[in-house]
Amino acid sequence: MHGLFRTLGAAACGAVLAMSFTPFDQSWLVWGWMWVLLPLLWTAGPKKKALRGFGLAWVSGLAFWVINLKWLGSVTWPGAVALSSYLALYFAIFGGFAATVANPWRRPYVSTLTIPSRFREMGRSLGYAALLAGFWCGLEWLRGIALTGFSWNGLGVTFANNLILAQNAEYVGVTGLAFLPVFMSAVAVQTALRFYRQFRAGEVKTLHWDFAAALLLIMAAFTVGTSRLTSVTNGEKIEARVLLVQQNIPQVAGMVDPAWDAQRTVDGFIELTEKGLEQAAMEAGKALRETASEDEVVPLKSPDLIVWPEACLPDFLALAVDGTTQGGPGIESVFDYITGMGDVTLVTGINEYTGDSPMDPAVDVYNSLVMDSGNGSRASYQKHHLVVLGEYIPDLPFLRDLYRDAAGVDFGSGITPGQRFEPLKLQVGDREVGVIPSICFEDTVARVTRKFVRNEPQLLINLTNDGWFGESEGAAQHFQNAIFRTIELRRPMVRSANRGVTGVVSAAGALTDPYTGQKRSLVDEDGSHFHRGYLLASTYIPADGALTLYAALGDWFAITGLIIGLLWIPLQALFGKCSSGADE
Repeated sequence: MHGLFRTLGAAACGAVLAMSFTPFDQSWLVWGWMWVLLPLLWTAGPKKKALRGFGLAWVSGLAFWVINLKWLGSVTWPGAVALSSYLALYFAIFGGFAATVANPWRRPYVSTLTIPSRFREMGRSLGYAALLAGFWCGLEWLRGIALTGFSWNGLGVTFANNLILAQNAEYVGVTGLAFLPVFMSAVAVQTALRFYRQFRAGEVKTLHWDFAAALLLIMAAFTVGTSRLTSVTNGEKIEARVLLVQQNIPQVAGMVDPAWDAQRTVDGFIELTEKGLEQAAMEAGKALRETASEDEVVPLKSPDLIVWPEACLPDFLALAVDGTTQGGPGIESVFDYITGMGDVTLVTGINEYTGDSPMDPAVDVYNSLVMDSGNGSRASYQKHHLVVLGEYIPDLPFLRDLYRDAAGVDFGSGITPGQRFEPLKLQVGDREVGVIPSICFEDTVARVTRKFVRNEPQLLINLTNDGWFGESEGAAQHFQNAIFRTIELRRPMVRSANRGVTGVVSAAGALTDPYTGQKRSLVDEDGSHFHRGYLLASTYIPADGALTLYAALGDWFAITGLIIGLLWIPLQALFGKCSSGADE
């Protein structure tokens, strides 16, 4: 029965952590969910501590991921449970580590009656807390690269609702932000037990400087974040006016609603684009009338960029060896019509292929982002990071059976990953701006977007489609993960979804226009982003194109934490500090 209660307690901790993320959005719980889990791990029993800690933490991770990824059940519940079981293994590894070599409760309580002994005890507390927090960050990084990687919803993503703390991602990445809540929890639990033991022993209560140090670290992160949040919008900027279009076309497992045939889809995008350009013209006319009696000349800012979502055009472009593309008369007429509306660049999603026919199974087909500025000026990007069971399937028969059972159709030949990491080029007025392209959930994979960063003005553009998951919280979670790319790299983002969050994100991770206060996201009157329409807004691109620490060094912080944790294991064994003797 005792073991059952411990297991239920571990599961409850995982469920509490799930409440930190959307749709529950109780992000404050990320600071407390470990306050029960850590004592469970640190008192895992006199024998088989590693196995017990591994099992308890796996249960906690499974509870978290099953709740957190329940939106995946709209496509496949077996797949959602299987993925959750795998992702819980990273919790489990942490649990085994925390229950053994990183367990500060392995030795009996020793009274700290002198000032030096008190400082040693508090230093020990901070050391174990840092060891645990760094190892957790390292495991999140490892999860983001192992088996193609799934970097979704690390602890730092909860700071999407706290943009002050989120600003620190430019130094340590979103994986590094997880250090703060784990460190604080480990210190708080150790402090609470030490205070209790002092009370039981009738000792004089001492100041707990380790807890104060943890609070100072949080305060320092707040101070840095506050400073950066206000300073990011300073400096020279290149303003680009963008028109984002979303049709909200329903899908089931990647299959478009049959009512949305090719003609209706294309006509819908053209119709919404025309309405957006009409609004831009009306705003320009209004600005002229308001300044007609003034000496100041207000520039008329028509859209520089029209953005349509991922794979939205129901046709193919032939991709030549030299990188040029060409489509049939129907699709070329769409490009010509849109780019002929003015000095504007169309960015859209469409499939490309190499070879004679996209229907040939031997031909490479790419999920691409295409930029067309008219007059034969066109460039494209081919998606790198493909979705398992969505865009490709490893050559295992049971996986194809799983897809057929979930989707009701056979999986096709799949998508070929792209190979190039060169930024695209966009003309904004008389300035050239680099474009960091991403498609679908690539905007959640920092190690991919980092490869496009150059020391020049740059803009992140993401085309996505979260229609696979209906009107679930999957789209909102996707967006919360994506905004950290803008902070890590200090490049603003424009994002167009078929179904999902369409909007403009500043280099500080905010949807709000820092100069006008406009909320730059496409929602209906009820605030839902599952909405058909268009968004006309401005994005501000830093002209200096400076590189952040994260852009230069990547996940250095998380990798360092993982290495230190792994080195700690043999060191403990070498010096004989892994023996039993913990307080149970």
